[in-house]
Amino acid sequence: MEEKKDRRIIRTKKLIVDALISILKEKSVENITVSELAKKADITRATFYQYYKSPVEMLETLQNEITYDVEGIVLETEGGDAYGFFNRLFNYFYNNPQKGKLLSFPINNISGQEKIGNNLHEKYMLRWKDEFQDKSLKQFEYYRYYIIFGCISVLENWVQKGMQETPEEMAETAVSFLPKEKIYLKK
Repeated sequence: MEEKKDRRIIRTKKLIVDALISILKEKSVENITVSELAKKADITRATFYQYYKSPVEMLETLQNEITYDVEGIVLETEGGDAYGFFNRLFNYFYNNPQKGKLLSFPINNISGQEKIGNNLHEKYMLRWKDEFQDKSLKQFEYYRYYIIFGCISVLENWVQKGMQETPEEMAETAVSFLPKEKIYLKK
């Protein structure tokens, strides 16, 4: 019986997320009402409130879950395994296409991609700060953002175009964009 209940919960949450994505194509999350979302998902408002407090909180929760999952991918691939990182990242979104769509919508003018980019910058790029040649080098700050947000843009574009390439092809493409030398690291 428990398994059946879990499947119903999963199905209901998927309906709510699909409805949210559909409405977000028309208006910002701040302008979506619970009644509108419930009607679109063909559920009651009470059912919505079993899982979320508001559409804004729902989107924020879902984007935070994605950010947490991406952090896990970073931790699994520590040590400079760029291909392993990108392969896991693209497979994650390929296997969870709803999640890729959820990242493109902003909350208070900050998209999910920006949240992930900032998070990756803080947790991935800055962990090497003691290895930098010159900590005062302003170019390195721009370089970090260029790498992180360039990769996020590739991911976003791939999702928006329907993920036509395989995750493995995308991982190879993303790795090919990285500099061949770690130009700002101490030798």
